[in-house]
Amino acid sequence: MMRHTRAWPDAIRHRLSTGREGLPASHQPAAITAVRSSASGTSRSLTTHPPPHWFQSPTIMKITHGNTAVVEANYDYTYVRIHADNGQYGTGECFFAPGLTTALHEMLPLLEGKDPREVDRLCRFLWRKGSGAGAVAGYLYNAISGIEAALWDLVGKSWGVPCWQFLGGKVRDEVRIYVDCHAGDNIESWGPMLDAREPQWLQDALAGRPQHEERYEPEMYFNRARQMVAAGFDAMKFDIDSIVVLTGEELNRPLTRAEMDKMAACVAAAREGAGDQVDLAVDCHWRFAPTEAIRIARALAPYNLLWLEDPCPPENFRDVAEIRALGIVPILTGENLNRRHGFWDLITHRGCDLVAPDIQKCAGMLEGKRIGELAEMQGIRFAPHNIASPLGTMASAHVCATLPNFVALEFHGSDVPFWNDLITRPDVPGPVIQKGRIPITCAPGLGCELNEAVARQYAKPGEPWFV
Repeated sequence: MMRHTRAWPDAIRHRLSTGREGLPASHQPAAITAVRSSASGTSRSLTTHPPPHWFQSPTIMKITHGNTAVVEANYDYTYVRIHADNGQYGTGECFFAPGLTTALHEMLPLLEGKDPREVDRLCRFLWRKGSGAGAVAGYLYNAISGIEAALWDLVGKSWGVPCWQFLGGKVRDEVRIYVDCHAGDNIESWGPMLDAREPQWLQDALAGRPQHEERYEPEMYFNRARQMVAAGFDAMKFDIDSIVVLTGEELNRPLTRAEMDKMAACVAAAREGAGDQVDLAVDCHWRFAPTEAIRIARALAPYNLLWLEDPCPPENFRDVAEIRALGIVPILTGENLNRRHGFWDLITHRGCDLVAPDIQKCAGMLEGKRIGELAEMQGIRFAPHNIASPLGTMASAHVCATLPNFVALEFHGSDVPFWNDLITRPDVPGPVIQKGRIPITCAPGLGCELNEAVARQYAKPGEPWFV
């Protein structure tokens, strides 16, 4: 530093000798006095300062290890935790998948000794290590999405900064939630291959009743809508594909008049229960051919839908683009896609009105932000899919808080009795969702911690618990 002092312009030399303009004396760094020989052979002192505190970066961290845990809820809530040598750790959540924790335990050792602040670099490294050439789809991204959130949580805690700050800063102070009402109830649990199961908590909740009793009746839709309005939600979604008799031939046959009438009756009941001031969406779960999806859209248009979700199978974006182009109702899709590359054709061809990446499997929070910005350039709105626990929901909320084109974030756990108890927030007492919104604060990292005292009660048998 002293060796180059002679070459510094006077303005820079003055800046170093005085510190940052406007800082109080108590914030100025200690002076360093050096002796420099002048051209005449005399000596004079030169007082300089090290870079002021606002210029200094936190101590470099290294990843020491990672581990996992799984809660057996309505789905497998799969958590990944990354530890650093500064004593801090970050926790993220992955979208469920068969063999997911095995994959995570193959990946995590590759991060040991690396700097967790290099989040994007580490994720791109895993993209390629996990597929050879950087595949743009697959279960790989379920794992990496959780790892990425854990890295952001770790870095945010270490810097004392909320994750939304790393994503460009927030444009709203709360994130709107839409509640998934399913087909009138949602007391259920599914394994990694979507096989039905009944863990003890579900048996207790059912109390001997069969699952989905009277599930497809308009009365159920009406009552559920009323219930969720009373709970404070002003946006909700119902399933309508469940009304169709499943034979495996739904893509190859026209819907019957009775099926169409039942769909319309159930949505009409949901609209009546919700009222005109509540946004109402419906989900088709990719069950219908374009011709039948168009019939559904026309039949439901009078109910002023927020969107019609996934009317056609996800393999060909042109199917939903065809329906969207008719302008009957807004179309939402995208939860099965990974990375910006997977969304590119859908977005650039304006194949939908709203895009729904799942932050727990699209490649993570930063990639979710990039997808949202890509959508914004085409006038497409952003409404992420989300079936996560509160921890993953908080990660998604941080992304949503930063995007101007955000509409609403999904809440899928309204019938999981312990859902709200799975995290603690240091600066937000009460439930995670309050009056249909998640408050976004300046708490560092994701702004929450997994409540292990509760979560361990529902740990999945046979899975390790953060060891």
